[in-house]
Amino acid sequence: MKLPIKIDAGILEFATDNQRRVLEKALELGYLQDADKALGLSRGYASAIHKAVLKRAAKAGYAPEAVVDRPTMAGFELKRVSTLARNALGEPQWQIQEQSKVQQANSLRDFVKGLCQQITQAEPTPASREQYSSDLLPAIFIGDAHIGMRAYGKETKHHNFDTSIATQQLRDAVDYLSSRAEPAEQGMIIDVGDYTHSDGHADTTTAGTPLDVDTRYHSTMFQAAMCMRYMIGKMLEKCRRVTVVIARGNHNDNSSVAIQLMLAFFYEKEPRVNILDTESYYHYVEYGAWLLGITHGNKQKAEALAGSMARDMAQAWGRTTHRMWITGHYHKDAVKTLPGVKHKIVGALPPPDSWHSSHGFSGDGEMEMMTFRREGGVHSSHVYNIPRPIVEPDVKL
Repeated sequence: MKLPIKIDAGILEFATDNQRRVLEKALELGYLQDADKALGLSRGYASAIHKAVLKRAAKAGYAPEAVVDRPTMAGFELKRVSTLARNALGEPQWQIQEQSKVQQANSLRDFVKGLCQQITQAEPTPASREQYSSDLLPAIFIGDAHIGMRAYGKETKHHNFDTSIATQQLRDAVDYLSSRAEPAEQGMIIDVGDYTHSDGHADTTTAGTPLDVDTRYHSTMFQAAMCMRYMIGKMLEKCRRVTVVIARGNHNDNSSVAIQLMLAFFYEKEPRVNILDTESYYHYVEYGAWLLGITHGNKQKAEALAGSMARDMAQAWGRTTHRMWITGHYHKDAVKTLPGVKHKIVGALPPPDSWHSSHGFSGDGEMEMMTFRREGGVHSSHVYNIPRPIVEPDVKL
């Protein structure tokens, strides 16, 4: 059953040109579904746009249906709504409304659905070689990439950094590493978390810590997804099949799920790409004598991770002789030997932002590819480095 729509003309101010075109067509025809048909859009696309514009307007303080129609100042967003009301006894009480965690998750899924409407799915592609090694597994580790972060070199005494720089560095790194990869039946791309810097339009971490960002969240997510597609494509040139792990970080707990869902949709028809789901914070991969565990590294200490692997993967633990936890979070390459398993913290490309530089933290400026032997052991390791900038003193006396 089609339902007529009521669109307050005021929300069109918060729509993009394309969104305004769709909503104006829906107003003209009277139904969202008719706008989909008239403009050749996927079913439900106009409805998704309507919801998205309503949310953007509400964040700007314009939601007449909720008696909120005082737009915020430029550059600000509406975080909470406080209303002075009276209870049954006539006493004044402040009621504070804030978006629930469930609603945030639902909003994220709506956001991903809208992005997927703009994506043309990848078609199957043939492997480029006849011979691939079944005894080697090249794996590229993406350290905390923090796409969307803003850093000012004069403040941090390091590199400038923004979304364009972040994605170009990742492309350069994967170009270098994939060119050195052995042609193999199986390859991996392992994102250890914090692939994006913020976890929503509020420009904060998942826990709500404010962050320095350089662009809109929608743009960050789109560029992050396109960069991941590029990296997967480069590995497909060397491997018959590529498995991708997107770990959930403390900066992007929800956004990592969105990236994973977008990639899963894009590669749905491509049997050579396997995007592992991101439901859990812990991922396990068995390859011959190897058992690999992947997590961001902010939930458990290294010693506890060893026990978690033995508990969670008891049978796989018994089948394997070589085991490794691969984590990020600290932006510093390090390896520690624990009972029965090694713990590897992978380095990261980004420089420190304002907060981290003010507390003395830095970064390695590197990205690594390890190639594992099926019978155990490591065949090779290659590292891509970004040279640390030479920073002059503030003054020479």
